[in-house]
Amino acid sequence: MENAIGQYERDWQSFNRIYQQIAVANNITFGELSILLALESHKFYAANRQLVLDTGNNKLNGTKLTQQGIMVSKTNPADKRSRVITLTAAGQKWAVKILNAIHTVERCAMVLRSNN
Repeated sequence: MENAIGQYERDWQSFNRIYQQIAVANNITFGELSILLALESHKFYAANRQLVLDTGNNKLNGTKLTQQGIMVSKTNPADKRSRVITLTAAGQKWAVKILNAIHTVERCAMVLRSNN
């Protein structure tokens, strides 16, 4: 069991290094990349609170993604006390390119892992 835990941690660190490289290559922070991944898992529409829970990042509204018009924050129609975060149409196209790069790396890693 200890070997499996050690391998998991090494794999996790390796993926984080790759994610960091992808973030830098796309001129975003690791935190912003985390937001994109979390938004993707919610079909690019999520309550602010959900994204905070998913990413641990509590500064969703002031990010460069919002300032550049990639991500928008609006009042939640289901609960006026909260906000929902979405990507603009252009933001979704941009994000999909970045996310596809991540998923390609993940698929390749899984194939390599299963062959060992």
